Amino acid sequence: MMDAVVPATPPPDDPTGTPFTNRAIPIEALPRLDDDAFDSVDPRYLRGWLIVFGVGVVATVLTGVIVAALVEVPAVPLVIAAGVIALLAVTSAYTVVETRRLGYQLREHDVSLRSGVINHRVATIPFARVQHVTVSRSAFERMLGLATVQVNSAGPDIAIPGLDADHADRIKQLVTERAGIDDERTGAAGPGDDPFASPPRPNSAGTGTESLESPQIGR
Repeated sequence: MMDAVVPATPPPDDPTGTPFTNRAIPIEALPRLDDDAFDSVDPRYLRGWLIVFGVGVVATVLTGVIVAALVEVPAVPLVIAAGVIALLAVTSAYTVVETRRLGYQLREHDVSLRSGVINHRVATIPFARVQHVTVSRSAFERMLGLATVQVNSAGPDIAIPGLDADHADRIKQLVTERAGIDDERTGAAGPGDDPFASPPRPNSAGTGTESLESPQIGR
């Protein structure tokens, strides 16, 4: 006697009554990160670095000329100065291309960073996986009125430099709110408040890095 063939049991339906489905998703139907939707960093970021390189070139020329006037073989310090200037020029050109490539994009459920000159890279962090958000301002950034937003997650981390300081605070507030961090622990806006409203900035004295941090999720 042949054994009866038992049909495979389909997965149970959702308790809400929605039937279980597992259809294929065509590549054309997947969401896209549009390059045109990426926001560029503040122009002051690039201008600041170009000023630094310019000061380096002037200092190198003056040093090379002064040293050449004091030594018996002036060609040696002049050649060294020329090499340093060439290195600064290459670094400056690389920084221009790198900054123009640098961009970020905030969507309803994630934040993305586009970077890289030779190897192009796009990193995306869903808000649900965000663990920590920090706004930092180095001495260089404070002189330019800029800030960097560092987003730490259970996977990759991203840092968005060259942001207007007020804009960086708003991004931090939005990310922490969308990540579901408790308002009482972060001071973030409540559900009925505008997530783009600028929070009050703390008073900070001294040098180094000014940091505004939100606590980790799940404490």
